[in-house]
Amino acid sequence: MELIPLHERDNVLNYYIPNHCVLKPESKTTKLRVVFNASARTSAGISLNDSLYTGPKLQPDIQVVLLRARLWKFIFMADIKQMYRQILIQPSDRDYLRIFWRFSTQSPIDEYHLSTVTYGTSAAPFQALRTLRHLVILNGAEWPLAANILLNDTFVDDILTGADSETEALHRQKELINLCALAQFELHKWASNNPNILQAVPENCRAMSVSMLFNSGDLPELKVLGLKWDPPSDSFYFQAQPSSGIPTKRSVLSDIARVFDPLGLLSPLTFFTKHIMQQLWTAG
Repeated sequence: MELIPLHERDNVLNYYIPNHCVLKPESKTTKLRVVFNASARTSAGISLNDSLYTGPKLQPDIQVVLLRARLWKFIFMADIKQMYRQILIQPSDRDYLRIFWRFSTQSPIDEYHLSTVTYGTSAAPFQALRTLRHLVILNGAEWPLAANILLNDTFVDDILTGADSETEALHRQKELINLCALAQFELHKWASNNPNILQAVPENCRAMSVSMLFNSGDLPELKVLGLKWDPPSDSFYFQAQPSSGIPTKRSVLSDIARVFDPLGLLSPLTFFTKHIMQQLWTAG
């Protein structure tokens, strides 16, 4: 973000985005995130998100990405580090991304504008994915395997792909790193069910160590597009915590909604829980 010069602060056409923090202690990389609420309405009764053209949906369905990954013997995943913050916004549009900010409670509150794609604006997913597609248009012919991965095996900033041989997987990994580097996109949080794929990237870029592949008990919780994944066995798994306290219809409904199952693997169970919910409503 950039400090707004004093002589530009009274521009008539602008928008100030309210922001707050979200704490995520279990995250290994970003325990505190800043969330920008571009849906907050102004005194005119409209918000920035009300006024933005969001663009068409460019990401493939999450079910398709997950099922494509099941085709390969060796799979690997990574994500694009701070993807939105690597993409600059046109200077003429930055007045709509103003925020009030200070770096300590002793400092005066100042005015800044955000200069990169901003999480919380309705157009952000399109802006980021359109940039990825433009990278493929410009340089995809040089790295065709990586181009195909970015188009078909990527869900926003998460990449999930693989190959049937170790040699081919390493080749795809190298192409992907080279193509992304042309746009200053750094890939990190690498995980795989093959130790050589992990060893091909620096240790600080891995979501897991090589030794963990041989000792499943030491494995940290890894998620693949929201599903928990065990690399040594290359299987998805689910965990659920029993409710605490006296159950209510609201708490039961909340527990049911907490189960993330895009492939419908738990359908026999979730259908049963929804039937229980129907009985609770009928019983009053």
